[in-house]
Amino acid sequence: MKKPFRIAWKILLVILSCIICLMAFFLIFYAWQDHRLRKKDHELLQKTSQRIIQSDTMDIAARLPLKLLPVPQKVLIMEGFYQVPENPVYTTNDSLKDKVEHILLKLPEIKATYSNRSGDIVVNYVNDLPVEGYRMEIMPGKISIEFTNEKGLYYAFLSLKILNQNHNGLLPCALIEDFPDLAVRGLMLDISRDKVPSAQTLRQIAEMLADLKYNHLELYIEGFSFAYPSFRQLWENMETPVTGDEIRSLDVYCRDHYIELVPNQNSLGHMTAWLATSEFADLAECPDGYKLMGILETKSTLDPSDPRSIELIAKMTGDLLPNFSSDKFNVNLDEPFELGKGKSKKRVKESGIDEVYLDYVMKVYDITKSRNKRMLMWGDIVLRYPDIIKRLPKDVTLLDWGYEANYPFEKNCKLLKQSGTKFMLCPGTSSWTSITGRTNNMLGNIASAATNAVKYGAEGIMITDWGDMGHWQYLPVSYAGYITGGSLSWNTRSYRKLPLAAFMNDYVFRDNKQIMGHLVLDLGRYMPYEEIPIPNMTTTMLTLQFGLNDRMMTKAIYAKISQGITELMTDIAPEMVKAYHERLESSQPFDFSGLFTFLDEKEALLDNVLLNSSDAQQVTDEYRNAIRLLRAGTELQYYIEKRTGLTRDEKIERLNSLRKGLDQYLIENKRLWMLRNKPGGYERSTAAIQKLILQIDDELAIQQKSLIQRSIYRIGTMITTSFTTLYLKIT
Repeated sequence: MKKPFRIAWKILLVILSCIICLMAFFLIFYAWQDHRLRKKDHELLQKTSQRIIQSDTMDIAARLPLKLLPVPQKVLIMEGFYQVPENPVYTTNDSLKDKVEHILLKLPEIKATYSNRSGDIVVNYVNDLPVEGYRMEIMPGKISIEFTNEKGLYYAFLSLKILNQNHNGLLPCALIEDFPDLAVRGLMLDISRDKVPSAQTLRQIAEMLADLKYNHLELYIEGFSFAYPSFRQLWENMETPVTGDEIRSLDVYCRDHYIELVPNQNSLGHMTAWLATSEFADLAECPDGYKLMGILETKSTLDPSDPRSIELIAKMTGDLLPNFSSDKFNVNLDEPFELGKGKSKKRVKESGIDEVYLDYVMKVYDITKSRNKRMLMWGDIVLRYPDIIKRLPKDVTLLDWGYEANYPFEKNCKLLKQSGTKFMLCPGTSSWTSITGRTNNMLGNIASAATNAVKYGAEGIMITDWGDMGHWQYLPVSYAGYITGGSLSWNTRSYRKLPLAAFMNDYVFRDNKQIMGHLVLDLGRYMPYEEIPIPNMTTTMLTLQFGLNDRMMTKAIYAKISQGITELMTDIAPEMVKAYHERLESSQPFDFSGLFTFLDEKEALLDNVLLNSSDAQQVTDEYRNAIRLLRAGTELQYYIEKRTGLTRDEKIERLNSLRKGLDQYLIENKRLWMLRNKPGGYERSTAAIQKLILQIDDELAIQQKSLIQRSIYRIGTMITTSFTTLYLKIT
């Protein structure tokens, strides 16, 4: 053999040896990691205890004779009942007649006519009630209403409307004195994570909020969920955004019902859709992208140093604001994840990230003031760098958001109150990234925000209803959060005896069987069956997002996300990090059997409801499909966890069952989507599920192959998984 060939042969042998060694390393690494997982599983099984799954009951509701939320501040139940006449008559001073007529036009359900002699409803002005307050006495023969200003009169008649509906016209006699604890009682609805509600749906949401005595509503806008006239070429024929005409119409309705429709537009972070266009791609802080938590690819933050960034925001603002009558503007400015990690890195190193951020904030503030608006902004960056607070203009309102029940609202309130700045607290519905909600967390989160808002003098609270990861929750999943938010921002002390399920049965779903409200709350309590308690989401949702992976890969992804969550929480809420790690240490194995049984029981209850709401069939179909998705997510987690112990036939059977469930879900989901929402964004929303179906098809194809082919594939999967797991550990 000639020398060049000998050298080439030796090089080839060296390369092959390296490849074999590398493969051996990854296979050994996989075996080691698998051993660690099995050991951890054994330890979890050893300490498994009885899981306590709290269920809603009807006991409290049965003891509360007045079916009204928000719960009034003072209620004295008296003997007897008042039968609402078919055509009630009201009487009042001549000077008040026009005012009462004006209010009754807003509430056509109360078909009351005027008489100057006598009436079933007597309306009088008094000057001893708080702003927005009213006094109402329901007697066997008549109703007396007292008010101090127009809003108080409206809320009195509104309470009468709700009582009449929930008590079927036979009202318990009672003396009610009522007024709100907080000046601002708000909701922010995400219309930008794929799901853009139709104009009719937005109107229906506003009607519910009005009945719950909300007075502040925001539609969260990022990307092209608003039809910007100046950027028509970026969304036309591609998206179906909310239009200026639709916003102006909603604004009129809100204003007529004492709700301020406040414009909302992100202005620094969350600019992904804009930065994905060729026109604005070069405005990105990190043009090549950035790995958030080392795993999620993102390119979402504007370069704050580029004057074209603020020019873009000014032009967007000029398109948006003329459609609103409000004198406020929420500019967001939250989560600029890449700030200081790209183009502004040098400037941040020289001046500090707080200086760079504040400089950009003031530019947005100038735009806001030039439009005669008062600026609202999220407080996450400000709370991380509190020296910024005292340098902000005094008319700026900071919005402190936190979505876990143990978020440190009180600690932040002390700081914000001491600084003299205006602020609001922003808990969440806990509906997003959960499919059917996180009931207990929602109740604790909103109660904490409302209690501390009152205690420390916040302007109010604003409930947030986000749509992260495709906005998979159906709208009714958020109703419990809406009702809780409205109730506790009006009467904070009522959280200890809030008849939430009963009110949903009577007011929202009108369930003659009194089941649906309890069922909705219970479906938001499936997390204890899961193994890993990740904040702000459930692992069932997360597993569906990441798809059909090797068990070790799935665990590595969870670990990486947990690490990222810890890093994000450390600066603002170190106490939450400690509590989170305590929950991780007390984790139990996934209770697959328990969750499957739980879902079967809830679906059986769904068969027994008798709803009379205008969307009764739609609501039951939405919850049935949500249960179908939860069941699919549980099946997916079971397959990932137990795959190595299943026979080939068992694998094929479970994969086919999973695929069938997902196919049925998608068919029904598209139909349901179109009933409440615009069509744009649907494909993005369901992309993860479509990808999962392709993965299942691939897995089924592999199971049809020979033992040798399956073994080779398995070795390849183990090597790939080992490499990825090692990468996630060291990055």
